[in-house]
Amino acid sequence: MATRRFAMDAHGNRILVGHRVKYKNRIYILEDIEYLSWNINQYLTLSEIKNKNKKIQFVSSHEVVSHRG
Repeated sequence: MATRRFAMDAHGNRILVGHRVKYKNRIYILEDIEYLSWNINQYLTLSEIKNKNKKIQFVSSHEVVSHRG
């Protein structure tokens, strides 16, 4: 049985790597979920849909909302 890493968004929905999320009124793709050894929170790495080189790192999972569409 395969397991997949997921995070919980601001509304309590699961978000997986590769899903589209809304952060500060813009749509991004969830690229990675990081776990830090000194903190129990999950931090996300987001990348823009059109330009994969523009990334936002260390975003709290409680600041994003899952986007369907």
